[in-house]
Amino acid sequence: MSPNRAERVEKLATGIEGLDLIGEGGIPKGRTTLVTGTAGSAKTVLAAQFLASGIETAGQSGVFVTFEESPDDIRLNMQSLGWPIAEWESAGKWIFVDGSPQPQETILAGGFDLSALMARVQHSIRKVGASRVSLDSLGANSLMPPPSAGNSSALPQRSRKWASPLS
Repeated sequence: MSPNRAERVEKLATGIEGLDLIGEGGIPKGRTTLVTGTAGSAKTVLAAQFLASGIETAGQSGVFVTFEESPDDIRLNMQSLGWPIAEWESAGKWIFVDGSPQPQETILAGGFDLSALMARVQHSIRKVGASRVSLDSLGANSLMPPPSAGNSSALPQRSRKWASPLS
């Protein structure tokens, strides 16, 4: 964006130095930002760092929605980076929403509905007063409706609704 532009998008500093630099101050505040990459490209680390930075530098609580790794695995992996997630959870600054499929769950064919997950995320946002939410990862098509569902915009619509309490 040019400094001469009349309208500037309000930014939220992520606390991730290089990302804030290329984003000219951060990511668009109050909007959904999609980060893509192949397996092993550190999407989970970036999602966790976004929340950790909010807690450490801005006093902002966060919600981490996981679709692949268990919260226990994420806690352990991120502890090696010096982020005391379990402590933050105890202090009400970080909360996990585990959206990963459980082995005992039955997969039903038919309509696609994110309302139960959306309710869990919204409840978690209210519970910790979250200003930041990370969803990790959609790589396994965890939230994508089947092609026959005819609703390719379900995720962006839901993420805007999740973001509304954050504005």
